Amino acid sequence: MPPAVTDSLDIWAVDSQIGADGSISVDFLLPTGIYINLDVPRDATISHIKQLLWKQAHSYPLFHLLMEIDSYMFSCVNQTAVHEELEDETRRLCDIRPFLPVLKLVTRNCDPGEKLDSKIGVLIGKG
Repeated sequence: MPPAVTDSLDIWAVDSQIGADGSISVDFLLPTGIYINLDVPRDATISHIKQLLWKQAHSYPLFHLLMEIDSYMFSCVNQTAVHEELEDETRRLCDIRPFLPVLKLVTRNCDPGEKLDSKIGVLIGKG
């Protein structure tokens, strides 16, 4: 059996030749319909990437129509072709491994505090 060989075009592989400086060109789609392309660190957390995007989006048209930054989360299509909402912002981009480096900014369905209260209620046995 031949030794395992990684795909040289896999941008998420540790030994990838793409982005020698450790950055990846990611396309972002805002809820306002604005498209932004940014070079972000391959191992950056989702929270850090969202901060970078927000700073860049400030100079684009229709920024004033956006709500506050915590009202949004990213969604993407992962390597297994499943639509994934990235609620946990401590995860790194290289761990999420989107199929293509495209992230869509979507509004959260509920307040993170409400979701946490719900999870705590379930854990303590409250209906």
